[in-house]
Amino acid sequence: MSKINTATAFSQTLFSSVAGECRAVVEATEAGVIAGLDFIQPEKLLSSDSGQEAHAGHWNIKVQDGQWVEAGEPLIEVIGSATELGITEDYIMGPLGFASGIATRAKVFQDACPEGLTISCGGWKKLPSPLKPLLRAGLVSVGILPRLVDGDFVYLSKNAVLLLGGVGEAIAAGVAMQHGPVAVQVKNVAEAEFAVEAGAGVIMVDTGALEDLAAVHERLSSLGCRDEVTLAFGGGARLEDLQVIRDLGGQAVDVGRDILNAPLFDLRMRVIPE
Repeated sequence: MSKINTATAFSQTLFSSVAGECRAVVEATEAGVIAGLDFIQPEKLLSSDSGQEAHAGHWNIKVQDGQWVEAGEPLIEVIGSATELGITEDYIMGPLGFASGIATRAKVFQDACPEGLTISCGGWKKLPSPLKPLLRAGLVSVGILPRLVDGDFVYLSKNAVLLLGGVGEAIAAGVAMQHGPVAVQVKNVAEAEFAVEAGAGVIMVDTGALEDLAAVHERLSSLGCRDEVTLAFGGGARLEDLQVIRDLGGQAVDVGRDILNAPLFDLRMRVIPE
């Protein structure tokens, strides 16, 4: 017996004596940004153990992705039987809480972002597959990029460079794909200079050391090629680093754990007494 069927059957038995229609509201218990509404499906039907369809009730969604809400604000009204309300709670809180937590934390970064700098959060690779779409929904709702730069490009990680035989070979392979500029991770000035000469369009200083970013910017500027490439930075970037990164020549920054570690957005589902 599946967990879904078990939960449905349990709810049906537990609430079998409750007649009529019930109403509940899902509320925010704190202020923040809502995201992930596409991942809650009021029309979804659940199969019960008896083979009959168990509805999740009727949902009236009162907010939109990207909307700022205050503590106590109703987000979703749920109308249905007691069994349906019991089932529904399991399908709203998780997706909405995770995506909205990401969105709320990401908005702090977006609001602090100086002009001329874009923020991405590429650490989705480190999350379990089921959470990746919810992370993306949270980021997009506030304008944070899910990838290093907007539009088509070819990203070459350190491992990709090693697998392809070196920086030059990797960039050549990326250029041959004809899928936009090639972005490559570098550790120092020499690697950055070589990458630009090899045809890279995005230089990613991925050391987490601001002095490395400054040195690469200075060297590329002295070579007169600074306008030809986008300079990005990553590796433990923090909120307080954003202005410094821009001042040192950074045009894009990848933020990882400071967004990925966002707490769940706190929600509650409250039954409204008749």
